[in-house]
Amino acid sequence: MNTTPLELNRQDLFASPIYRGNDTSWLTLDKHVDVIIDNLKKDWKKRIKEGKDKQLPNSYHSNNLWQEEPFKPFVEFVMQQMWNILSWQGYNLKGKRPLLQECWVQEFPEEGGFHEIHIHSNNHMSGFYFLQCSEETSKPSFHDPRPGKMMTDLMPVDKKKVLTCTSQIHYPVKPGDFIFFNSYLPHAYNHYASKGGEKFRFIHFNMQATTDPGNVDNVEEIQKGK
Repeated sequence: MNTTPLELNRQDLFASPIYRGNDTSWLTLDKHVDVIIDNLKKDWKKRIKEGKDKQLPNSYHSNNLWQEEPFKPFVEFVMQQMWNILSWQGYNLKGKRPLLQECWVQEFPEEGGFHEIHIHSNNHMSGFYFLQCSEETSKPSFHDPRPGKMMTDLMPVDKKKVLTCTSQIHYPVKPGDFIFFNSYLPHAYNHYASKGGEKFRFIHFNMQATTDPGNVDNVEEIQKGK
């Protein structure tokens, strides 16, 4: 009987890739975001004063920005990236159009904010663009999307390392960072209170490949890819 360990070949199946890049040229949007966030803060203070709310939100959250003129080039840019990713991943996009479902800005209150674990159902690709952040602020965390693994999971030998068995990964970010990922991937943001210090501010966006009409001017160019 042969007791020599087998020479095994590893094949990773059902991967959940995350795509990262940095482009500081879009940080010019932050001056427009300043106005949006200031108005949100004033509105929340008014609501609390009038008794409509008892406390500040977990994060200041704008309305959809994709129709706002200063954000239109940014929207077209991120849609192109997400469409390319879906194509690279092998999805059949014939007859489909890119539809940006949502694009909003978030900032955590100075008193403290967070975002609980969630997914973006009814979308195919999601992403973040970080405007203001540092090593000291909050950071995105991504969680293993496989429910079967959670039911039978074992503890890793080292929680500080990213291993095959790792179930949660925190991503340090800096201004100008992009992160793109499939919308089924659970993600969250840990609690952070600036207390007059560094702000934590980012743009979040979701896209769907659909048969509905697209909602940007250059849909055909995006479909062709760049």
